[in-house]
Amino acid sequence: MEAGRLGHTKRVALLDTNTLIYMAQGLIPPSSLLEEAGYPQLATTSKVVEELEKLAALGKPSTRRAAKAALSLLNRLGVKVLEWGGSGDADDSLEAAALLLKHSGAQVLVATSDRTLRSRLRLHGIPTLYYRESRGGVELEWDPL
Repeated sequence: MEAGRLGHTKRVALLDTNTLIYMAQGLIPPSSLLEEAGYPQLATTSKVVEELEKLAALGKPSTRRAAKAALSLLNRLGVKVLEWGGSGDADDSLEAAALLLKHSGAQVLVATSDRTLRSRLRLHGIPTLYYRESRGGVELEWDPL
């Protein structure tokens, strides 16, 4: 994984598939990560991009539109895509990237609404940001060890 190329960046927000779709739909403003949470570098993994591409090609019409908008958003926001050559799914790639970045000295936040991934990241002391539908906004979950 190319997490080392972001190692010089002090604060990195890794974006999951659902977060990118929520951002493309206007539910999560990019400023909530860039300015409010203070993570100036946005990144994701190639597994997340593959997942979006699959949804853009094979999903229901509304899902295809949302995934295509999310892929377009990646370019507009200048999101860095970290290559993932390992096995596993997008969540595995995000967890591995977060750990590599954390161990390289960066402060890492993972933006995901996936409860299982958030639980896995909590075990490593990695904060998460997620969209809470009931409140119509984002929440930062921080559980330092």
